[in-house]
Amino acid sequence: MLALLGSIFSGGLTGLLGVGLQRFFDFMKIKQELELKKLEYAQAQEMRKIDAQIMQQEWAARTKVAELEEHSRETVAAEGSFAASFGMEPRQYSERATIGPAAGAWLVALDVLRGVIRPGLTVYLCAITTLVYLEARGILAAAGAALNPTQALAVHDLIVSTILYLTTTTVLWWFGTRHSQRPPQK
Repeated sequence: MLALLGSIFSGGLTGLLGVGLQRFFDFMKIKQELELKKLEYAQAQEMRKIDAQIMQQEWAARTKVAELEEHSRETVAAEGSFAASFGMEPRQYSERATIGPAAGAWLVALDVLRGVIRPGLTVYLCAITTLVYLEARGILAAAGAALNPTQALAVHDLIVSTILYLTTTTVLWWFGTRHSQRPPQK
């Protein structure tokens, strides 16, 4: 009977020890699964951050493309308006005149005046610049004794630089704003 009781107790203890070990290994397994889930969660979080960065870069690129497209549309519209402006003003006012000969003569005179203004002013300004320069040089030569060489050079340089500034500004303005006779092509 004692052997029987020993078998029962030893079997029970072995069973309890087996249950304890089973629970311990189950706990370790759950702990490992929990660590694995933590790693998976961290990886998923990192992937979301990377996706967010990619989306941010994509939206920045889309915004840049949209800005470039808007700028292109504005440029095309501006060029279209510029090209259309060539058709608004006639080359000659007398070209399509359907009025009497006296008024037609005035329109022809207007066309001549319109064609002569720009080159006429350019030639006039270049000529007057040359005359002012020659007059200033003559005055400085006559007053040579009254001015020391440094003062004479300073006055001469001031006159020359002022005249050159005004002439180049005027000439470049006229020719810089001059449009070609045919409108730009799109």
